[in-house]
Amino acid sequence: MDPQVRQFLVRWPQTLAVGAITLAPLALTVWALWLLAKLAALLGSLVIRPIGAWFGAGPPGALTTVLEIITAVLILTVVGVLARGAAGKAVGRAVDDFIGRIPIGRTVYSSAQKLIASFQSPIEQAQKVVLIEFPSEEMKTVGLVTQIFTAADSGEELAAVYVPTTPNPTSGYVEIVPVDRLVWLDWSLNEAVQFVVSAGVTAPEAIKYRTRGLPAQPPGPRPPAETPPVP
Repeated sequence: MDPQVRQFLVRWPQTLAVGAITLAPLALTVWALWLLAKLAALLGSLVIRPIGAWFGAGPPGALTTVLEIITAVLILTVVGVLARGAAGKAVGRAVDDFIGRIPIGRTVYSSAQKLIASFQSPIEQAQKVVLIEFPSEEMKTVGLVTQIFTAADSGEELAAVYVPTTPNPTSGYVEIVPVDRLVWLDWSLNEAVQFVVSAGVTAPEAIKYRTRGLPAQPPGPRPPAETPPVP
């Protein structure tokens, strides 16, 4: 066998790994954009497909997908504009009331609203990024606090923590963790998501690892300020 061919075959696994690592960021980006396009096409299909069925024949498959995505962008733009005004808020309340009358829809819709509202709070008002002990006390993973509540049997403060998975932070699971077992980080939600998506590559040089307890500004509604006594 030719020496150059033999050398190539010996180095081929390493070359393959280098190629995979080189294309991984592009592949993840394309995959994320593909998911967004699929979701947009699903939204747009609610308009385009009934119109195509009405006329008896729709455009070719590829053109249909493009039209669905464009329609979805237009719908989201119109909804965003209307949501800023009084009319949009009135429509939103009507939609909330309508879905609230559907047993299963009410549960899913209400939970999704609360989750999005929880993550919309700015980090200055509610620190949410924590480390939890998983899968053992000497190993930790990044989580996002979604709620603080009290144990009915012991009175212990507990936190509902959403643990995103790598490289897709939209999938994950929920852990209930005692508040005094959490390590609170000063990360923003954006920094936490970047850390998860990049598999830890995008991370600060230093990180708290063992200091537990509530931060200076705990999550949740702030207690009302005490009114000084009137002299």
